[in-house]
Amino acid sequence: MGDRTDETRTHASDVDAATWEVTGHSVTIDDFAPRCDAGAVEHVVTDAPPEEMYRALRNLDLLDIHSRIADFAWRIRGLPERIERHVPPREPTRLTFDDLCTSGELVLLGEQPGREVVFGAVGRFWTPVVRMEEVSAEEFAQYGKPGRGKIVTAFSVRPYGRGGSLATYDVRTTLNDPITRRIFTLYWRTVRPFVRVIMRATLRTAARRAGRPEAESG
Repeated sequence: MGDRTDETRTHASDVDAATWEVTGHSVTIDDFAPRCDAGAVEHVVTDAPPEEMYRALRNLDLLDIHSRIADFAWRIRGLPERIERHVPPREPTRLTFDDLCTSGELVLLGEQPGREVVFGAVGRFWTPVVRMEEVSAEEFAQYGKPGRGKIVTAFSVRPYGRGGSLATYDVRTTLNDPITRRIFTLYWRTVRPFVRVIMRATLRTAARRAGRPEAESG
């Protein structure tokens, strides 16, 4: 999809955010995960203009996302630290995608400012104690350790109707060997409905932050 290039450059975003590393001129999730072993896509249509909806997604505080499943997911997020270190999990007061990139849980792969942003993560994320590994954007494409997987996540916003927008949350997972792929497939069958609930809650929260209620979701 679109032009592809290996060139990377720093681009000043047109939203209130830090400088982003941009790959080429039309980076999309297909640049990093043209195929996947498992995935999910959710959409929301909102009356908010595309630039407002994109800004809301881009700067979203993930702790503002609330649903029964999302709240449960945040509660168990700190359990590995409690189990391994025998200390209470840290309670962040704010958690953005920038924060996750800073901590090494995510890596920014690229952005079309105001249109689409793509993040990646690698590790063992289907086990009781999640093991994520820190990689650079350059290392992500070539990452292929056995027994590990890669997640590519993208948020995109397109104009829709007269002044509204269509926002999409796309998650794609690839596994590096047949045995790991089979194990993850069984895991994914269990968690996929819950992941989709959180994805929908994320889009709806951003739509509210953009100042307009969502008109339709899917």
